[in-house]
Amino acid sequence: MLILKILSSVIQMLPLSLALRIGEIIGILSYYLFPFRRNITLKNLKSAYVQTKTNQQLHKIAKEMAKNMGKNLIEFFRLPSLSRDNIENYVEFNGLDNLENALRLKKGVFILTAHFGNCDLVASSFVLKGYKVSLITKYLRIGIFNKFWLEYRARMGINQLYREGSLREIISALRRNELMGFVLDQHTKSSDGILVDFFNMPAWTMPSLAVLSQRYQVPVVPCFGIRHKDGRHTVILEPGIMAKEQATPEETIRYNTQIYTNVIERYIRAYPEQWIWMHRRWKTPYTSNASNKGARPVRDGVGINAEVPLETTPENS
Repeated sequence: MLILKILSSVIQMLPLSLALRIGEIIGILSYYLFPFRRNITLKNLKSAYVQTKTNQQLHKIAKEMAKNMGKNLIEFFRLPSLSRDNIENYVEFNGLDNLENALRLKKGVFILTAHFGNCDLVASSFVLKGYKVSLITKYLRIGIFNKFWLEYRARMGINQLYREGSLREIISALRRNELMGFVLDQHTKSSDGILVDFFNMPAWTMPSLAVLSQRYQVPVVPCFGIRHKDGRHTVILEPGIMAKEQATPEETIRYNTQIYTNVIERYIRAYPEQWIWMHRRWKTPYTSNASNKGARPVRDGVGINAEVPLETTPENS
């Protein structure tokens, strides 16, 4: 733990450009040193972009993703150097009016996001802008890194909740009209999830966000941090999405979860190198005899462009 803190202090003293360059080197070294994750990354990319991108393009995306992960690591070590006075030098917000409109409902706000860009930097930026932020998180496998990760998040003022047993705290935060971050791009067990369409493949997804949004009428504001080549980030906030009722409770949950997934996919397609492709998102295959009531892919007209509130995709840079 002490070594990590010393390393963090050293990284904070470096010029940002040099520190990010070191991050790129760490990322590309990891890409070659961990073939298991590299193979998962390439497999996922090939499945997502069947016959639409060449192998050369896919390998380029994979390497850029690795570099960005290295940069994320460096930026995490530099979090304590951020303050309300300097945050605008690193992060620009686009669409804060959409967040303010959602907060005016006094129901709290669910922030829909993914493992895209630098989530910890984005969450810290909200806190430094004066918002109360909670994140639903999980434990890292290596204890010392988990402790360091949680401590730095708490140091930035981020309230962290674990998936198990956190419902009461989630509801309390919403009643205080705070922001509750939901990362909705990870695989879940078929016994816990529902199937939605993600890159034209069925993917088991947690229904919690759709369930809570519908039950408590809480707006869902999509939020994604876009990394730029100069080291700055743009945080994009889209208009809030209210849960839409369907014929049955199961269809309501599936429909709205698909809407959220569509938004995530749209950003990943626009900036594929900024998503973590090394996660086994399609780990459990879909089978026609799955016992889950929602266990079938949603292909009933809820396409990638349907019901998405932002009409234009942000320009790449």
